[in-house]
Amino acid sequence: MHITAKTVRRGAAVLILAAAVLTAAYHFSYPIKLNIATLPEEIAAFLGHGSSAWDASTIKIYDGAEIGNRMYFLMEVGPELEFGRVILERGPVGGYRIDRLGYGGENFLDGIVESGGKRYLLFGGRDIAARITRIEVTIEGRAYELENPAPRDHFLLCAEIDGRVEDSHVDRDKVRFYSADGEDITGLYDLSGGGI
Repeated sequence: MHITAKTVRRGAAVLILAAAVLTAAYHFSYPIKLNIATLPEEIAAFLGHGSSAWDASTIKIYDGAEIGNRMYFLMEVGPELEFGRVILERGPVGGYRIDRLGYGGENFLDGIVESGGKRYLLFGGRDIAARITRIEVTIEGRAYELENPAPRDHFLLCAEIDGRVEDSHVDRDKVRFYSADGEDITGLYDLSGGGI
């Protein structure tokens, strides 16, 4: 079989076109560069489905945690400062896309997520008085402590937990908050919330 220069050029053109299509598809699938300063604009565009219905200046981003190929961020949205979270998924070459987001009237968010065969507890919330320095969470009979050494008005804490845990959320009746002096201050808080 004889391969001509014309056949080689056609093959190269097909490969270049395929690479361009794959690059464009990737760019549109994972279009976000991780930048906290511009993340509110990305969220506003996502919420408005490309329209200008959402004002990015009404979106505030707080603490984040990275687990595997996902970034979890706390946020407040809109004039009522509804509390929520946005989860970004990292693509194979570093771009991100919004995987999920949600917000509402709650004060705390939690979740148990898996990555790389390990399980992690995420617990975030609003602590306007900035008093919570330690959180104790009991999951399936085992207590886990989340340290918050520099309390702020918003926090997102993460800890690796037993990989055999089957729950996906925390039982709020089994959550305790402690101040810097070790006082149990759980009763000072409305534990309303949702999942991360």
